[in-house]
Amino acid sequence: MRKLLLTLAVLSATVLAIAGCGGDEQAASGVTELVPAGVLIYGEATLDPEGDQQEAIDAILAKFPGGGETGDKLKDLIEKGLRESDAPVSFKKDIEPWLGDEAAFFVAGGSRRGGPPEATAAIVAADDEDKAEDALEKSAEGDTTKKSYKDVDYLTDESGEAGAVFDGFLVLGSEPGVKAAIDASKGDTKLSDDDAYEKATEGAAEDRLGLFYVNMPEVLRTAQESGGAAAIPNSFNKFFKEPVVATVDADKDGVALEAKVSEELAKTAGVLGQGSDLLTDLPADSWVALAQTDLGNLLDFYVEAFAGAAGGRDTIAQQLKAATGLDLQRDVIDWMGDFGIFARGSTVSDLNGALVVKTSDEQASGRFIAALERLAKGQAEEGIEVGPLQAPGGGEGFSVGGGGIPKLIHVFQRNGRVVFAYGDEAAGDAVDASDKLGDDPDFTATRESLGDYDVSFYVLLQPIFDLVDSTDTANDADWQKAKPYLEPLSALVGGTSGDGDDLKSAFKIIVK
Repeated sequence: MRKLLLTLAVLSATVLAIAGCGGDEQAASGVTELVPAGVLIYGEATLDPEGDQQEAIDAILAKFPGGGETGDKLKDLIEKGLRESDAPVSFKKDIEPWLGDEAAFFVAGGSRRGGPPEATAAIVAADDEDKAEDALEKSAEGDTTKKSYKDVDYLTDESGEAGAVFDGFLVLGSEPGVKAAIDASKGDTKLSDDDAYEKATEGAAEDRLGLFYVNMPEVLRTAQESGGAAAIPNSFNKFFKEPVVATVDADKDGVALEAKVSEELAKTAGVLGQGSDLLTDLPADSWVALAQTDLGNLLDFYVEAFAGAAGGRDTIAQQLKAATGLDLQRDVIDWMGDFGIFARGSTVSDLNGALVVKTSDEQASGRFIAALERLAKGQAEEGIEVGPLQAPGGGEGFSVGGGGIPKLIHVFQRNGRVVFAYGDEAAGDAVDASDKLGDDPDFTATRESLGDYDVSFYVLLQPIFDLVDSTDTANDADWQKAKPYLEPLSALVGGTSGDGDDLKSAFKIIVK
């Protein structure tokens, strides 16, 4: 049954391309009626979207090679994959005739100490239960065993999977997972009655392609019972107070994932961070750009989070002092403000980029740079030279070159910014770019497509494709096959909106 399970998983995961795969009838009941309350993870996908979502998907897919009706390409690809893998089922003959308009999966915690979650299952709406039952039996691997649980018949096979068709759904997964779905259908507390789930998903758009729910408190509790919580630093416990919910939606520009996140998570989780105005000051020709607030706060959090593994924060501070002469708080953390990263170049030889950090105390950041120079000189390998700063425009710092490094690496501060740059051009533009990202039409269009969000990172994809084409990979057969399907993709952008309990984070794939 694993190949049938994999096929249905592909359908659910690629929700964009599967619009129109479902049948004409609606499922007998909502999929959450078969999901037990208190699950660790739950995800759902709409297999047959309507209205604006359907129109958006059609518009997006029309931009890819071949055009055609929504979902046709995916059906052909799945059919080909099943045929080449010698699967006993055909998508068009055995799956499509009964496939409904909903799909979901869940992961529930197990009870064995140190063991994996025991109850996992995928649930797919079945418009024709008899045909779904036929597909289930046809996909079985090796010897099969028919069993019954609470008057519901189910099947197990040598793959270790179980499957059943009931209440208008096909359920596939571990045997405990199938039984958990049956329990929910027979009156046990179900996800649709779960207060935590209802509260977390309140306000989520009903006209959506998919939803993903992570029950963070339950994840932590399960980790604690299994002994795995010991690996989670105490500083991370605040991230497990509330569930996390994300929805997937489409518009004519692309596909967006939007999530409600805690303010603590946004401040400390990398790409989720609050956007900084520094982003628009980065060079206009950057194809990767990220800028967020308060690098010092981010660094401080991770020092605190992992201090226990290193003997405590005081131990880290003492070791840093002994090795560099720097005070951890004063000379490393306190001066760090907003930060940005950019990369650019259409060939490997043209590649350059920089990390830029605003400094609130140039004396402290100067001591930091001087300590880095001493370390670089003391640990430089043969052929690598660490010497006076050679960056255009000057500043306080040093440069590293030789030893096969194609471009000089410059570490310096100037005009309130600390810069770690690869290449002379990047060093100059990191401080004051003549053409800024905020004035670039590609960036402006991408930012506007994200809507009411402060952009924190931006990736322009065509220059990356050009970079690949400048290497030997350009002649690779697999790259040539994939390239036409990648080129319609324009950009990836992310950011945050609101604050406190209303904080949201969004990621969007833009299609040309």
